[in-house]
Amino acid sequence: MNLIRLIYASVARDGLDYSELTAILRTATTHNESKGITGILTVGNGAFLQALEGDRASVNRLYNHIIADPRHTDCEILRYGRIVTRGFNEWSMKLVGLDDQPTAKRRALVMRHSGRAVFEPNHMTGAQAAAFLDDLARQERRAA
Repeated sequence: MNLIRLIYASVARDGLDYSELTAILRTATTHNESKGITGILTVGNGAFLQALEGDRASVNRLYNHIIADPRHTDCEILRYGRIVTRGFNEWSMKLVGLDDQPTAKRRALVMRHSGRAVFEPNHMTGAQAAAFLDDLARQERRAA
């Protein structure tokens, strides 16, 4: 299988609420599991940062569906490329909200990987976004 990872940032629609985020998670979990896609979705400060992993055709189809979703705008691919192993293989989709409980560890991750005090993934490079998501996933695994 030709595995790829796609990382993108986008801007959440004004007024997006928790119930819509949980609906995204439910739909993504079911769909992604059936398509062999894994990933992580981070939301905070009115922005999304998401990594999708899987077969190239499946990830491309999903991303084309995602960019048409009216719950966000300004989708920008930060990194796209072949991977040897999955980084988020235990999650068909993991949702991490940065606004609900912004712990010191999470704030430190944002600062370390972006140089900013607030989460603004559209200002991250692809390498910064990938490292941030990898470190965030490690934190989530330890907390579980």
